[in-house]
Amino acid sequence: MTTWIEAARRAAVVAVGAALARQGLIRGREGNISCRLDDRRFLLTPGGSDKRRLLAVELLVVPLGGPIPPGASSEALMHLETYRHCPAVGAVVHAHPANVLALETRGRMPSPQALKEGEAIVPRIARVPSFPPGSEALALACARALKRAPVAVMARHGVAAGGADVWEALARVEVVELLARLALEHHHGGAIL
Repeated sequence: MTTWIEAARRAAVVAVGAALARQGLIRGREGNISCRLDDRRFLLTPGGSDKRRLLAVELLVVPLGGPIPPGASSEALMHLETYRHCPAVGAVVHAHPANVLALETRGRMPSPQALKEGEAIVPRIARVPSFPPGSEALALACARALKRAPVAVMARHGVAAGGADVWEALARVEVVELLARLALEHHHGGAIL
């Protein structure tokens, strides 16, 4: 039986997925979103789902003790390890923001100090080296990074943001993308890429 708390969290995951797609922070069937239900389980988007058309009933319940259910996102292990290593994290949003990726491929990272909002919402950003998507190495590196900072930029892959809930995690992805855009504009003399 679904409780009203679970129903509200399912609705929030669906809304955040649509917001990510609408803002161009994910494209097609990219990205994944999760949030804790309690100290034993979390909700996760299914693999290959179009976040613009995601339905609340499609979200999977993943036990923190495993196993990961069939049909789960390819980055399910990253979410699982983050919840295991970071008890304060209530939600994780993984996206592929174009400006963050463009900046990262140039060997640079967004700077939270570029904006007051950056300092307030994303005081630190960790960098995760390149690992194969969906791998245990990526999952563990990302979980360790999110223990040190609210956002991790994964080399050649994207961003993972933790938060108390999916709305805070989304806000962090949005701010990191803005910081990256500003860094790229500054680097290119104000030209918007």
